[in-house]
Amino acid sequence: MLTNIQIKNIANQKILVSDVTDSDLVEFCFIANQKYRDGNPITSDENYDFIFIPELIKRLPNHPFLQKIEVEIEGFSEEKIKLPVKMLSTDKAYSWEEINKWLERITKFSIEINLSLNEVQIKGTAKLDGFAGYDDGSKLYTRGDGNKGSDISRVFERGLGVFNNSERGQGPGEIVIKRSYFEKYLCNHFEYPRNFQASLIKEKELDKFAIDAISAKAALFVPFNQLPQWLGSIDEFKSQFSEIVSQLESGVDFDIDGVVFEIISPKLKEHMGSNRKFHRWQIAFKENKEKAQVRVLSVTAQVGRTGKITPVAELEPTQLSGATIYRATGHHYGLVKEQGLGSGSIIELTRSGLVIPKINKVLK
Repeated sequence: MLTNIQIKNIANQKILVSDVTDSDLVEFCFIANQKYRDGNPITSDENYDFIFIPELIKRLPNHPFLQKIEVEIEGFSEEKIKLPVKMLSTDKAYSWEEINKWLERITKFSIEINLSLNEVQIKGTAKLDGFAGYDDGSKLYTRGDGNKGSDISRVFERGLGVFNNSERGQGPGEIVIKRSYFEKYLCNHFEYPRNFQASLIKEKELDKFAIDAISAKAALFVPFNQLPQWLGSIDEFKSQFSEIVSQLESGVDFDIDGVVFEIISPKLKEHMGSNRKFHRWQIAFKENKEKAQVRVLSVTAQVGRTGKITPVAELEPTQLSGATIYRATGHHYGLVKEQGLGSGSIIELTRSGLVIPKINKVLK
């Protein structure tokens, strides 16, 4: 069992993920996911999505943890009740190649039901980073395990509004806080928006921060059908993909966790169906674009769990994608020699969809 110090060191990457054992990696991912769902994240979304989960998929692609719906909000005393509709997780893609495979599956299923690809329409919306819920007009449910959740209708009784001053009963959505409000009034009191959002939902009495945010209409339930959206054909989707992603990411004043794309043809959606975890007709695209220029303190030898010796650059502590980075792999000593990597070097560091921080190039 991991100790609190080990969990912290893995989260901050003082221990490289490549040096974590399989069992410890599974345990860490479980803990990190549960803490995130409970509103007390120990690592950023980017760390979880671009470092730990890809490593787990690479090592143990069929592990049960990867097959289950991520449980949303635990710890309520209320009895779990059946949701009006099943709320699944969303499949994820981290590159255009993975998105293209999704399009290939759409093509295959369309052919099976004799549906022309010219008739297939794709809808895109921002993927909100809040607490998922389902509002049937009388009750608001947490997603729970996808089949049963908790009744948290108290958030509306406390004055929580619906986005765009629209009516209740619009189905799935998320409880979120406006990004601009959080940065102005709350960032000195809460590490992540999710820490604050949890306070809106828990059974305890609301604190002053929550009361003020609700009064300012900065804390809201946002039905997904109220979000700005892009709608177009597969050909338009392919030719404009980068512009579509950029447009949707910048179109809302909430923390987001990527962009969601889905097919809107009822016949095709029914035919594509779902597995135990997610709908096959829907996918979330996540992209990590951050880079930083970092000074190298030294290059040391690291013995991995397989016995392979790898050069590791010890870095000046640097904030990147919501985490403090202390080390990055040099991959192999030929690369170290070719690029002149050593004490005093200035490097470009990136974490774009990779398991651990990557030295993109040596700048000096």
